[in-house]
Amino acid sequence: MPDTSRRRIREAVVQFLYALGPADELPDAPDPAILSLLLESARDKSTRARARAVVHLQQGREKILTGLPPLLLNLEELDPADGADEMSRDLKSWSEEEEKLRDYLHGLRHELNGNKDVTRLRESMEGANRSNRAALSAATRLSATNPHFPALQQLHDEALALREQIAPVSERLSLALGDDLTTLPELKSVARAETDLAHTTSRIESYYHDLRRHLADIDRKLAVVVDNYSPERLDRVDRSILRLGTYELLFDDEVPTAVAINEAIELARAFGTTESPGFVNGVLDRVTRNG
Repeated sequence: MPDTSRRRIREAVVQFLYALGPADELPDAPDPAILSLLLESARDKSTRARARAVVHLQQGREKILTGLPPLLLNLEELDPADGADEMSRDLKSWSEEEEKLRDYLHGLRHELNGNKDVTRLRESMEGANRSNRAALSAATRLSATNPHFPALQQLHDEALALREQIAPVSERLSLALGDDLTTLPELKSVARAETDLAHTTSRIESYYHDLRRHLADIDRKLAVVVDNYSPERLDRVDRSILRLGTYELLFDDEVPTAVAINEAIELARAFGTTESPGFVNGVLDRVTRNG
């Protein structure tokens, strides 16, 4: 596993341990709120990758839809008695949803070129998804009409031709905003980000459950090497890092001894007091020598 991924997991587990009271046991499952916060960076990466894919896959949509306004104008000139009302209603609905979708896509482009705020990106993608579905539904209803008058038949044929052009673009948007990320090559970066998110989530949860299973043994081992040890007497950060480091030393065969100690020292430097690195180093060294 890459060091960055392993460190992310260590930091996550320290957060879970930090949230415990001295005598508490780890809950059966990680706290969802903490887990969500810890995964925020990976989730944001996926959101931005998806937003870029959506914008790329919708290039040319506005050009295709320049054919909609003339159809609406032509329909408005026809006599409602000829049966134009139903077609007009569906065509207006289609046009309105396409306008909304255009605005959502403009919002995505603006945000990607600016702050890349993930909340706004998600809101724009959710809106684009709704409008895309509604537009396609209106276009489908319009296609299902069966006009009898020649003028309406011509407009109907033109609308059908427009729908045929826009359907593949609409499908690409649905794919970009769905769960199947293997169909289009433009979604590879999204798939990678989602895979990384799922992998990190799985590793954090697995690591959590393994440590939870050994927590009592870990505290017993610490009690052997720390004078007058009891969880409540230690600084909360130091206690969390020592529990993690002891777990890696005694129960995680994937982590070499030197790496486990060095990583614990780095965590102590990042989150503890000025005395924490030396204290953690000394305790874990004794854990190693006591086996």
